[in-house]
Amino acid sequence: NQHKHFKTVFEKQELPEDPTLYVVAPTRTDPTKAPTGSDNIKILPHIPPLREGSNITHEDYVALKERCLDKMERCGIKGLRESIVVEDLLTPVDIEKMYRSNRGSIYGVVTDWKRNYGFKAPKTSSKYKNLYFTGGSTNPGGGMPMVILSGQKCADRIIARHPLS
Repeated sequence: NQHKHFKTVFEKQELPEDPTLYVVAPTRTDPTKAPTGSDNIKILPHIPPLREGSNITHEDYVALKERCLDKMERCGIKGLRESIVVEDLLTPVDIEKMYRSNRGSIYGVVTDWKRNYGFKAPKTSSKYKNLYFTGGSTNPGGGMPMVILSGQKCADRIIARHPLS
């Protein structure tokens, strides 16, 4: 139930019981990303960004990881747990500390639907002519490819507005 899932994550700010997963397996297109015969898999569940007063603990994130592995195995990846050689569990707390990402979010924090109808933050300031914004909370959005694209678009805009010649 997608509606229930998004309400749990983004309105109630809780970890989902049955998480929606984004799974990346880079070794499928680049076998050098793991030793021969192995895979490198990243599993990203939808989770709420950090907020003051949250009761989500590290143990809650560990329990969510187990639910993610359960779901992967239910979806046909048998023996996944037994195959894990190395694992990292990054929580929003870790992501905020490591990358200084706003509220530990990798895709930008949820927008205020009442103020901006779900659109990302603008790319330029309406108050300061030479202030530009880039990153996961601006258009085109979050995730490494989109953040890089956001930076490139920002650089292109600055170069067009302020040519060197």
